[in-house]
Formats: sequence, structure tokens, C-alpha cells
Amino acid sequence: MKQIGIVGLGFMGSAIVRSVRSRFPSLSIGMVEKDPARRDIAAGEYGARDYTDRPADCIAESDIVVLAVKPQDLPSVAPALVGADSAPLYISVLAGTSIESLSRHLRSDRIIRIMPSLVAEIGRAVIGMSCSPSINTEDKNRAHDVVDGMGTVLEVPEPLLAAITGLSGSGVAFVFSFVHALALGGVSQGLPYSTALDGAREVVAGAAALLSDTGVHPEELVSRVASPAGTTIAGLRELYDGAFTATVVNAVEAAANRARELER
Repeated sequence: MKQIGIVGLGFMGSAIVRSVRSRFPSLSIGMVEKDPARRDIAAGEYGARDYTDRPADCIAESDIVVLAVKPQDLPSVAPALVGADSAPLYISVLAGTSIESLSRHLRSDRIIRIMPSLVAEIGRAVIGMSCSPSINTEDKNRAHDVVDGMGTVLEVPEPLLAAITGLSGSGVAFVFSFVHALALGGVSQGLPYSTALDGAREVVAGAAALLSDTGVHPEELVSRVASPAGTTIAGLRELYDGAFTATVVNAVEAAANRARELER
């Protein structure tokens, strides 16, 4: 891989630049970005080359091109990204933009869609990946080289990307909401919010680490904490009476359904 081009240096495009640079210190990175401040950061911190005034050159000189613009900007941006003698592998992070639509705009069938989340910034995202039918093993491996530094990649058929969005992309917000609610519970029992938030944050981090380290089913871990007639079962009863499980399932379903509605 001689060069990777990044079109759009918003949150996700910038996260990909950081991931690529950390894994491939000497790889050339090209960028197309209208915001001068973002260009300056990418050039200064990661050595990215500026192709903003000549995007066609970025496409022609890159093996891989990451599309990280706003979905509604694709029709206006795409004409400048086609026409290279040797089409690159396109990796798209555009929400709600199907492989079919990308292929039509880019006039290419070498397309991979990825759906990261906010925590890609710290390399802990769950990333959905779907490939066009023509993608071969070499192209998949190249895509993994680009995104593996952002978290765990789950390759799924394109219709299931919406499920990944509901579970992971939106799911991080559900976890943030739970942490806040847990902290408020501590406040209701007399703790200052800052103290309760510190505790809630570590409770969630510790529970997630235990799940990951042991591989034990979460219901088994619940049973280990909940002793007969104890404090935990009293709290769990309130969660079950409040339809906690069904509410979380419904939240993931609602987010996934909305992702499907936005698909084009």
C-alpha cells in the first residue's frame, strides 16, 4: 500500500487518520478537506499531504480512498473522485448510503462500507463491515489494515449493518445514559454527583472488563452477585418491574429501524 486518501476530516475521518498513522508510521496519507484548521492538524500531526484543490490526483495516487464526508454531500463530491485509470478501493463511513448508491456515484464496484462509533477515537469501537460482491480477500485484508486500530470489526451482510448501528453506534449513547442514571441513583442516596459519577463509571468499566476477561455469560455473573433476599435482587426486581430488558431491546430495535429508514 503506497498511499491512503481520506476525503473528509470530521470526527471519523480524523479517527481513521490516527489509526492508520499509528499502525503504518511511514505510509503516505493524502487528504481532501475544505476546513483549513482540520487540514493543518492532519498535516502537522500526521504528515498528511493536501490534495484539496486536486482531488482527482488523490484518487489516482492512492490505493485506498476513505470517504468520510456527510452523506448528503456525496452527489456533489463524487464527480471529482472518479475517472482514475486504476480505481482504488473505496471504504465508506457514510451512514445510510448503500453500496449500490456508492457504486453508482463512484462508478466502481470496489466498495466496502464500515459503521464505526464514537469510541473509535480510543480504539474500542465495534465496527460493522460489509463488502460489495466483487471484493476479494486482498481488498478485505487492506480494509482491516485501515480500521483494525479503531476497534473490533464484525463483517456482516449489508442488511445487518443497521443492526450494528443500533447495537454499537447508538448503543454507546445508551450506555452513557445508563451511567448517568446509575450516578443519579447514588445522588438519591446522598452521594455528591461527582462522586457518584466516578463510581458509576468504574462500575460499568469493571463489569465490562470482567465479562471480557472471563467469557462467562452475563446472566451467570448476575446470579453470582444476587444472593438470596439480598440487596442486589431487590434492585434487580425494580429493573424487571420497570421493563428494563424490554426497554433496552426496544431502544436497539428503534435505532436499527431508523437506520433502515435512512438507507438509500
